[in-house]
Amino acid sequence: MQRFEFVDLQTAYDFYNEYRRIQGFSIRRSNVGRSTKIGSEGEILWQIFVCSRQGDRDAKHIYRVERKMDPRPITRCGCGAQIKVHVDQSTGRWFVEKFCDEHNHEMLDARFRGLLHSHRVIKEGDMHQINSMRKVGMRVPTIFRVFATQCGGFETVEFEIKDIYNAIEKQRRVGASDAECALKYLCCLKRNDANIFWKFSLDEERRLHNIFGCNGTSRHDYSVFEDVLGFDATYGRNRYKYPLVIVSGLDHHMRTVVFGCAILSNEVEKSYVWLLRAFLEAMKGQEPKSVLTDGDLAMKSAINAVFPNAHHRLCSWHLLRNETACIGRPMFLRKFRVCLMGDLEVDEFEHLWSNIVEEFGLQQNPWILDMYERKHPWANAYIRGKFFAGLKTTSRCEALNMHIEKFIWNRYNLREFIEHFQHYLEFMRRRELVADYRSVYGQPIVKSKLEALKSYVATVYTKEVFELFQEVLLLSSNVRVVSCKKTSTCSLFEVTMYCRDRSWSVAWDEADDEFTCSCLRMESFGIPCVHMVGVFVYLNITQLPVKTICQR
Repeated sequence: MQRFEFVDLQTAYDFYNEYRRIQGFSIRRSNVGRSTKIGSEGEILWQIFVCSRQGDRDAKHIYRVERKMDPRPITRCGCGAQIKVHVDQSTGRWFVEKFCDEHNHEMLDARFRGLLHSHRVIKEGDMHQINSMRKVGMRVPTIFRVFATQCGGFETVEFEIKDIYNAIEKQRRVGASDAECALKYLCCLKRNDANIFWKFSLDEERRLHNIFGCNGTSRHDYSVFEDVLGFDATYGRNRYKYPLVIVSGLDHHMRTVVFGCAILSNEVEKSYVWLLRAFLEAMKGQEPKSVLTDGDLAMKSAINAVFPNAHHRLCSWHLLRNETACIGRPMFLRKFRVCLMGDLEVDEFEHLWSNIVEEFGLQQNPWILDMYERKHPWANAYIRGKFFAGLKTTSRCEALNMHIEKFIWNRYNLREFIEHFQHYLEFMRRRELVADYRSVYGQPIVKSKLEALKSYVATVYTKEVFELFQEVLLLSSNVRVVSCKKTSTCSLFEVTMYCRDRSWSVAWDEADDEFTCSCLRMESFGIPCVHMVGVFVYLNITQLPVKTICQR
């Protein structure tokens, strides 16, 4: 009688598994015989493959009193179907020594066969495709839908979503730890980016505690746009649920630019101090001029310790939300908003604050007393003249977190997080490239009659800043110069706005061709205020003075 032979043990398993798939049941490996000869200990000589329903489940595990979950359905029924293969030591080939094809149970319908355990296999080629799709940010449910489309339907896919998760987890467990893999990946990135910077700290047990990193492009961006800094912590962007802190700013297109990111083990002051010092080291000791945060006390203390000379501003949105929670009066909220963001002088703010506190009887309210004591980081009257590029809230940081969701999933480990965060940064660089292109390609449409000044501004500003300045130009027609007098150092222009009782003072130092205005908008936003532009028109100036063009 001719015997069945196979080149190796795996081929024998695959053959029997495919045969049983056609029959309508799955298999599993059972007893194995190994060599005891010296020099070949442990070498497999024979193995038995059995029906997955072979044997019986131990009843004591089913009826345990302390069991918290319901037991799984009983699938084993003592089926005796099996095959035993043996190796021929003279040829190295495997042959069928024993075969039993008698089952004591019904076979499954063809539509269920793909769900049997031994037939749910992710092949090597499929795994390569899964890894490729994960590298571009596709999530597992989306990947499964792609396979369903390729195979002609969900019922024809040879594995389940759970199998993809298990295969990914199995890959993660192979080799070094997650922290070691992440650091090795950073070393690989340095081959293509010599200016990349990263730093990490360890805890008492020599485990990874905090990690901070930024690439060469981020470091260059900070050297240009270092004047405004914002950072906010978010959760759920890595499998460890540690807070992710993204350090960002504003570029010349008024878009958010990322300077670096960190994963911290906690949100205490010590961790934030470590982060800011690592950031300062990466940026060669160059401190920001202004910092915007959500008011976290640990973050505030860290900023005071590491950036003592920076202007600190609290997020207006968070303050309004706190007012709603602590006071909760709609009329007070309206007047508090004026104190918060109104274009007020210091004495006007103090007078208005005193009036509304007295009007609503909040003289002894703890939140009111605390807010007044900390008025310098939030009241616009005290912030005027400090450059924040128009930023008043951390909404850009929070919008950044929403964009990151498209690239980073909270199941990613540390190494995967770093890889996909790099993809996100590349996407942002692409958006900046498009914005640069739109700024240099084509001429903007002039909406005012100040043709000469408008045409010059279009050559020095980006498209986004030009649109902001265009609004200023339109309002400049409402400016009236009511008086002009010369002093020993400069010329002073008193200007008013149409139907406004208030006046502003614009000073012009002719020697240095430098303009300043009492409203301090130029110092706060980086573009000339409407009062300055009114004086430019009055003096027939057709080009912006050099010192009114912010170098950023």
